[in-house]
Amino acid sequence: MKSEPETMPGRELQEHEGALAALKRDIVDGVLAPGEPLRLMALSKRYGIGYTPLREALPRLEEAGLAVLSPNRGYRVASVSVAELEDLEQARSVVETALVKDAIAQGDLEWESAIVASHHRLSCASAALVRDRSREVATWMDAHDAFHQSLLSAARSGWLKSFQQQISEQLRRHHQALLFLPENIAGRSSEQGEATEALLGEALSISNHTRLMDAVLARDAEQAVGLLREHVQFTLAVYQSVSHNR
Repeated sequence: MKSEPETMPGRELQEHEGALAALKRDIVDGVLAPGEPLRLMALSKRYGIGYTPLREALPRLEEAGLAVLSPNRGYRVASVSVAELEDLEQARSVVETALVKDAIAQGDLEWESAIVASHHRLSCASAALVRDRSREVATWMDAHDAFHQSLLSAARSGWLKSFQQQISEQLRRHHQALLFLPENIAGRSSEQGEATEALLGEALSISNHTRLMDAVLARDAEQAVGLLREHVQFTLAVYQSVSHNR
């Protein structure tokens, strides 16, 4: 009689998935800084999770490009760089423009309503960010990512959506490390030049996202694609300014 394949008990599976989710969240949000060691003893104490689920989570983080394994040094949070961010932004442009064109062709009234609701949340988060950037960055990033996800949600390609999600996670990690929490990287200052601050203020404003929403809801695929590409280039300009000032 053929035996049934072994499955992981429910509680053990929850611990494994919980360890992965906790580590991924803190790496993406910059709580665990680029280059920071991922030692089992420290992680177990930090998250209250046993060694086994953590040991299982680390290779999965490496597969996602969020951690690296070095000989004799163990796992560390993957590094970031402006060069890699530029590569990610170009990949984002290719993937998101393909998705938004299909979303515009396929989207229905429910999709349109979700876009308007996510834009409202982003507008509120942008206003809060102006008042207190140090405390509201994470909330703004959540709202920003949700807005872009809503624009693309009606597209049909599961593979492209998966790529977009991975790119989005990596971009969020780079944004945190290079722009919002640069002091977490050795040798970097948290101060921004006036030109960079002006560019950053424009990038974080709601107006560009409103224009993008209007183009998508008007089913103007050509304008929406152009605005997405413009959005990417504007973001790159912010980081090129940061790199020039340091």
